[in-house]
Parts: sequence; C-alpha cells; structure tokens
Amino acid sequence: MKKLLLLFIITHLIKPAFAQQVPELAVAKATYQFIHVRDTNHREQPYEEEMLLLLGKNSSKFTSNVRYKQELEFISGVEKQIKENGGSLNNLVFKSNRKRATLNEDYFTFFNDHKTALVTRLINYYAVEDSIPKIKWEIKKDTANFSGIKCQKATSWFGGRNWIAWFASAIPFQAGPWKLNGLPGLIIEAYDDRKDIQFLFAGFEATNISEKDRPKKQTANRLDTFAMAYEIKVTDKAIKTSRDELKKLVKASTENPSGFAKAQLAGTPFAQLVELASKSNMAAPNANQTTIINNPIELK
Repeated sequence: MKKLLLLFIITHLIKPAFAQQVPELAVAKATYQFIHVRDTNHREQPYEEEMLLLLGKNSSKFTSNVRYKQELEFISGVEKQIKENGGSLNNLVFKSNRKRATLNEDYFTFFNDHKTALVTRLINYYAVEDSIPKIKWEIKKDTANFSGIKCQKATSWFGGRNWIAWFASAIPFQAGPWKLNGLPGLIIEAYDDRKDIQFLFAGFEATNISEKDRPKKQTANRLDTFAMAYEIKVTDKAIKTSRDELKKLVKASTENPSGFAKAQLAGTPFAQLVELASKSNMAAPNANQTTIINNPIELK
C-alpha cells in the first residue's frame, strides 16, 4: 500500500520530469493576505488565506502559500527518506501535514504568449486557458508606502468590481495577485471599493535562483523539490477544459466528494485510495463542509 501511495504522489503531485519546453524560473516571490467575503449574509466571517505570487521575468504563478509550503515540506520529507534508504521505496513513512483546507486553484500568466491558465486540482488537474485580460487602469497621483516600498495608486473597473491597486514602479514586474496585471510595476496591494476582496501586502523577496541552480540530472518520475519550488509551468498532466465544464466538475466534486473521486480514479490502481483516504488523516480537512459563496471574486 505504501508503494501505491508513493506512486499516487509521484503521478498526481509532482510535475513531469521531461517537459517539452524549459519552464521559466521564479526570480522573486510576493506574498499577500487574501481576504474574501464569500457569504454576504456573514460579512463578519470572511475567508482568509496567505497567497503566493511566484514571479518570473515573463510569467507568474499565483497560488496558495499555505498549500505551497505544505507540499514542499511533504515532498522534501519523502525525498529525504528515499535518500536515507539508498533509493529504496521500502519502509517509507507517510504523514499528512495538512492542518486546513486550502484553495486548490493556481493562476498562471504568460506575458510573452499573451495567455493565462487557470489550473484546478480535482483529483486530476484541469486547465482552462484564456487570453490575458486587458484591464484599463487609471493611474492616480496618490502615493503610499507599504513596508517601506513606495507605491502609486491606480483604479479600474474589472470583473464587475471597482478595483483600487497600489503598484511599485521600482519593482519592474507587470504582474499582480489573481488576474490583476498590466501596471508599470508590481501590484503590491489591491482591493475592491467595498473591500469584499482584499489582497494585502505581506512580503517580497528575491529567490536568488538562476539557471545554474537548476538540477542537471533528469530521472523519470523524480521527486523534484526544486521544480515544485521555483518552476513556473502548468503541469503536462493537466486536462484542458472549458470554464463551463470546469464549473460542472467543481459542483460534482463538492456535492459528492467520494463519488466524484471514485469516478475520477475508476480503472486506475488508485481507486482503492478513495476508501483509504476517507478513513485516514490524508483526507482534506473540512472536505465535507458546504461552503456558501454568493459573492465570487469575479462578478461578470
């Protein structure tokens, strides 16, 4: 069973070892405290999570920083055990480090290709590709400082909301949290005029990573902590789908998690994991709780 679990981890959590295109490396990281009033009937209980924006020279990845850290810690632990066992998969000990459910969507932007990709993990990975949204920003004269970073104000109507953004021209990235982009500098903080959605600045740092740091050795199905930590790339295992089809899949997974998992894994060696996960600490925390969202980030 342990070997089966490891195989599941390798094929579902780790990016393929051999990509058709060398992915760009993140040269910097920005973190945000994400606050979302999901249910307008309970504004006093917004959803909160720390998010991470991996920044490449021509691309970015916006993801849950909580999940990012959990997966890195978990995979690093597995790598360490395999190394200590001389490369053997025997006697591996698996221990979930998930303490809470996290957002399972990653949002990629590829500026040179003028496209985006929304990647959602629902047992399998599903990717919805689109063009980069053109946000018409109006840059204001107002300035502010966030942890010593001088920023300038910009406003725009996008996705059914009036957005206020603060960008730092001294940090030359045209990216920002979620779909927000297109300003002459990194978006440090952003929120809508009702503050139902807030991306509050939590930190910025350079990764000090370059191509010389990329591992040269390539082995099939490798557990590559470096790739997970720094490569900005949609996994080759992602199934391309439409936004409407993805909504149907999300609905099905929410209404009947166990049945959805069985359908996703039917005919694979992992089908027995469904029952195992439901009886162990591998099950996602709060997985069966119904979440009311009557106030999505994007209204239009």
